[in-house]
Amino acid sequence: MKKLLCALAVAAIAAPGLALADGGTSCATAQEIFSNQPYSGDTSTSTNFVGAFGGLPSPGPDLAFKFTAGAQTGGNVVVNITGGWNAGVVITGACGGNGGNPIQAATGTTTFNVPLTNGSFVAGNTYYLYVTGNPSDNSGPSGAFNFTNGTTPVTLKDFSID
Repeated sequence: MKKLLCALAVAAIAAPGLALADGGTSCATAQEIFSNQPYSGDTSTSTNFVGAFGGLPSPGPDLAFKFTAGAQTGGNVVVNITGGWNAGVVITGACGGNGGNPIQAATGTTTFNVPLTNGSFVAGNTYYLYVTGNPSDNSGPSGAFNFTNGTTPVTLKDFSID
């Protein structure tokens, strides 16, 4: 049994992009993300569980990801939209019916960057990255996407092998 668990752990570490996909369909199931890993999903598989981000509406279905900030930040989350739907990506410090004011955000229908500006994040705090519809598009857009968070500011919480 220990050999099987060890093999599964090694497989998850060696190919985390394969094991991690689609994000969470609620705050409780927000998927944790890590640096230098690809993630993918389809917002059509979720509901509009976040009604707003501060004063910005969230017109489409939402998928939630989360990360714990490390000491250094910078770079971008590179987002690729499949099929040209009108997407929005928002990073906040809260999750719920109102996800709170955006710390960073961007929109697009193809490839776009969400900046991870140094000084915008506090080391040790949890932040939420949402993929949703563009807040200026009331049609409730949704669809497939993928992103790579090459420099998302994360810290390793705990890791051990017995």
